[in-house]
Amino acid sequence: MSLLNGEGANISATYESGLVLTGRSRVFAGYYVRVTLPSETEFTGEDEHSLRSALLRLASNLAAGKLILTCSGLDPRWRQSGLSENTGWGYFPFYPEAVHMMSPIPESVEHVDELDREIREAVSDMRIGLDTRQ
Repeated sequence: MSLLNGEGANISATYESGLVLTGRSRVFAGYYVRVTLPSETEFTGEDEHSLRSALLRLASNLAAGKLILTCSGLDPRWRQSGLSENTGWGYFPFYPEAVHMMSPIPESVEHVDELDREIREAVSDMRIGLDTRQ
């Protein structure tokens, strides 16, 4: 995982995410995302309801330290489905595969129109469920 410092230089860091549990009976209290810098300084973002909101709080906390977090989960185009919510995985409308919120933003798939054309062409010749022996 990579961060940018005030001069725009990359800083390699590690991260972890998980559940916030409180009390002796370890009751669910929310989600957290934590970044550890090479100096072992830690920044944490927490939220009661959403892993992505915890990531947004982490980004805000890092910004206070003049560090910029660049990852997919901070991009406004990154979306979660009902089944991927709070797993850390989501989707971009321009990319065909699931992307983890801490991964770099993927490059757009350039030849989507060409792929669509090839699929339409292949499917147009298919005759499924039709009896052509009449």
